[in-house]
Amino acid sequence: MNSTIDFRVLELLSSRLCHDLVGPVGAVNNGLELMEDDSFGMADDALKLASASASQAAATLQFYRLAYGLAGSRMGSDYATLNQLAVNYLSHTKVDFKWPDLTAPEGLPDNGGKVLLNLVALGVEMLPRGGVITALSGNADTGTFVAVTVTGEQISIREEVMEALTDDVDTQELTPRNVHAYFTRFLARQSGTDLLINNSVEGHVQLIVSF
Repeated sequence: MNSTIDFRVLELLSSRLCHDLVGPVGAVNNGLELMEDDSFGMADDALKLASASASQAAATLQFYRLAYGLAGSRMGSDYATLNQLAVNYLSHTKVDFKWPDLTAPEGLPDNGGKVLLNLVALGVEMLPRGGVITALSGNADTGTFVAVTVTGEQISIREEVMEALTDDVDTQELTPRNVHAYFTRFLARQSGTDLLINNSVEGHVQLIVSF
């Protein structure tokens, strides 16, 4: 895995973000068109569609602004904001989000929250039929850690995702479907650590980054 981000990775992350936005943004446009032509008496339903879709698009942008952008590297231990971002983002999915303890461990690096958001997004990819993501952090023997536990009946780590997490991955072979996994591990490696995946218990996957 490279020590610097490849331009192709940036292109793929942009493609992934656009893919997540094209649905709700298109729905907003459809809703506005239906409101303009109310010949079928659907203005109220169209307004609800546009409003819900605009909310989804805004939540997605706000989440990835910190998960992918520079602002996330300065979030540090602002867990209340991070929690609300994750709740809003996942409210439009089949995944429930839990964060039982919003107390940040002492010594958490400034980008700890950014890493955690990326773990959340990686966990969502493992739950095609829905499930639960639980965030946690704390102090370990060697420092601090952030982690998510992913739970679901049909939890799955796709082969292409595992390939993106290997040491010898070729960035030219990455796709929008697995680039997020690559980027998440890249963030961990840039912090002098690594991403640990524990899937020893059926129906559960833990994603852990220790600092």
